[in-house]
Amino acid sequence: MKIMGIDSSTPQGSVAILEDGRILAQAEVDKNSTFSNQILNLIDAVLSKSNTGLENVDGFCLTTGPGSFTGLRVGASVLKGLILATSKPFVKIDTLEATALRATPANNVICAVLDAKKKELYTASFRGDNGALERLTPDRAIAPEELCQEIKEPTIFIGNGLDFYGDLLASRLEGNFLRAPTKLPYTVAACAVRLVENHFDDEKLFDLNELNIKYVRKSEAELNFARFD
Repeated sequence: MKIMGIDSSTPQGSVAILEDGRILAQAEVDKNSTFSNQILNLIDAVLSKSNTGLENVDGFCLTTGPGSFTGLRVGASVLKGLILATSKPFVKIDTLEATALRATPANNVICAVLDAKKKELYTASFRGDNGALERLTPDRAIAPEELCQEIKEPTIFIGNGLDFYGDLLASRLEGNFLRAPTKLPYTVAACAVRLVENHFDDEKLFDLNELNIKYVRKSEAELNFARFD
């Protein structure tokens, strides 16, 4: 089974194709551009690298948040177009879980952190177990200071939240702060398809009305609307 994974919820958006447990190809956004400008080129790139025609893809996987509101909407729109063009099924996967999987096979607690703006982080913690993940906390948007109060053991941190709060986390957590390597073998999209492969048939969807985005908190537009409602 060939599955295409798409991640548009993180700044380093990516696309990957997996078959029988092996990543055939993966590509990610150039840091000087945006996912919306490169998405079709990334899809073409992984199809070409894997010698796969779009008609030969058996299904799709999309990270559905939390993450960039705009990025999530772009990814959902692209997936809808692919589903309408191919009539193939799709599976949703949590962005923070896919991010955390990038740090395996370490058997530590892994804390995925993504910048949530408003001086907060989108975060969830997992325990690595020989390449698998056990979820320890739900997805949340919290202040980094609050997150520090919860960390009680050496923890691997991963995600673009470190670009903004890595120094703060390191200074407060000291020996309990472990930073994941900056260069990792798999993109978020590749990790997403690795997570869903074994249960794709059990969770696959055909109804696009079930493509729900996980925002975790309301957008600025929704908050502003509520103030004047």
